[in-house]
Amino acid sequence: MEPVAFPEPFATGVRFVLGAALLYVFVELVILHFRRRALRLREARTAAFGITSVAVVGAIIARVAGPFGVAFLAVAGAAASPLGSFGLGLLGWGLGWLVYEFWYWIQHWAALKVRLLWCLHSPHHAPESLHMMIGANHHFLESVFYMPFFAGFVPALCGVDPLVCLGLNFIDSLWGSFLHVSDEVVPRGRYGWLGRVMQTPSHHRVHHAKNVRYLDRNYGSITLVWDWVLGTLEPLRDDEPAAYGITRPVDTASFRDVHFGEFVLLVKDVWQAERCGDRIGYLFRPPGWRPGDASATAAGRRRVLLSGGG
Repeated sequence: MEPVAFPEPFATGVRFVLGAALLYVFVELVILHFRRRALRLREARTAAFGITSVAVVGAIIARVAGPFGVAFLAVAGAAASPLGSFGLGLLGWGLGWLVYEFWYWIQHWAALKVRLLWCLHSPHHAPESLHMMIGANHHFLESVFYMPFFAGFVPALCGVDPLVCLGLNFIDSLWGSFLHVSDEVVPRGRYGWLGRVMQTPSHHRVHHAKNVRYLDRNYGSITLVWDWVLGTLEPLRDDEPAAYGITRPVDTASFRDVHFGEFVLLVKDVWQAERCGDRIGYLFRPPGWRPGDASATAAGRRRVLLSGGG
């Protein structure tokens, strides 16, 4: 399987942009701590531990099993594709973007709608503040395995050229990182006319909110297309600011609770379930589901709110 490589000028540009993004993260943290007095230091420390765990696990896997990531998986997906490749032309990039964003929406939807996957994704949502360092905090299993599979293998299997997968993943990672910019630094984050077609910090603040109205909305990372098509687009209301976090009490200063608390609760529910079907339900139905009762799920709670019942 041949490695995928970008031309050197592009690779140099990528390194420069990533360096600038890291510099912004540092500047944002300094502003939040020294000028806004709004940085939750213990929460930021937990996020730093999460980022470190991803780097360590990724390095171990690369050492033991060789290169593994979006590029490797995209090449593997292309090799297995029955569709061939859309190519590297304008049509290839256009179709590639639609396919890539569709599968991003699917994996993000599943991460909030399937409880087992929510256990992987919840560390990203658990903090009660939002800034770019929080945006980089993920469970190591999600970052190393789950997300690269949907960013590389699946789009390439559907005909997206591996180079297009890598290019779109770079855009996704960069734009998606800046969606997490703090509202203490960029208060509105709507970006004018651009916010009519692109995901903005305002849209993503909705996604990270635990307000019932905002639960499980705005799954996209680059544009609004699939949220609009699939009915999950939700604007941030001026009369209802986003309250960040998840719907259970979390010790956001505890790496164990943030990164493994949902797993602990899931294991307890599965262990205590009386029927095999209920155990399967706890694993694969939405968070909040109980046998015969979906009222505590995000969909159930939103239904009550929007019907005027809460």
